[in-house]
Amino acid sequence: MNVENLKARVDALLARAAKQPTGSDAITAATELLQGTITIMHTIYGPNSAQEETLRSVTADRPTAKPLPLPLQMAWVVDAVRGALLNIKAELDGDLLGNLQKRVASDVLIDFIRLARHVIEEQREGGKDVAAVLVAAAYEDAIRRMGVAHTKLAEGEDLAAVIDALKKAGTLVPPQLSVALGYLNFRNRALHAQWKDIDLTTVKSALAFVEELLLKHFG
Repeated sequence: MNVENLKARVDALLARAAKQPTGSDAITAATELLQGTITIMHTIYGPNSAQEETLRSVTADRPTAKPLPLPLQMAWVVDAVRGALLNIKAELDGDLLGNLQKRVASDVLIDFIRLARHVIEEQREGGKDVAAVLVAAAYEDAIRRMGVAHTKLAEGEDLAAVIDALKKAGTLVPPQLSVALGYLNFRNRALHAQWKDIDLTTVKSALAFVEELLLKHFG
């Protein structure tokens, strides 16, 4: 989710709404603005959010009990959309989206960690391999999310390069930096099913490290 791209799209829609189109263009503009705003809401809040439901409800209602001429109906839609866009713009400018992303990321990673810990507690050595995959995935996801948030690297970069960029950005510092580098081999072995090269102690220590990352960078 690129915040700058979202801001640019919101600004473009607001500029379109400010033109107050008339005639047949009013229907086109109102439809474009409504659909464009709903698309942005899906990107930020997910489908069927409270924000989307409010916008759909407002644009479906008329300001009076009597039927309005079509141009006034479209103007009502445009005004409602403009209000929704201004709210989204304020949230983007206030970094509320960044906070929302952190909360979502934290929830996802916590689920991975909880499941890994449950497998270890229930099956011990028998659950080592499953837990290793879960912890390795959580480790990689946490590092990559930090890379997106704190560096200019594009998504999909080599994980070692992401860690190096986080080091240069001052986000990962000793002792977390050296530990993060140390678990690169664990991640590679787990995701390539090299089970004989992974022991339960390593899985548990990697799990504890990811929990530390969560507390420090996703709290």
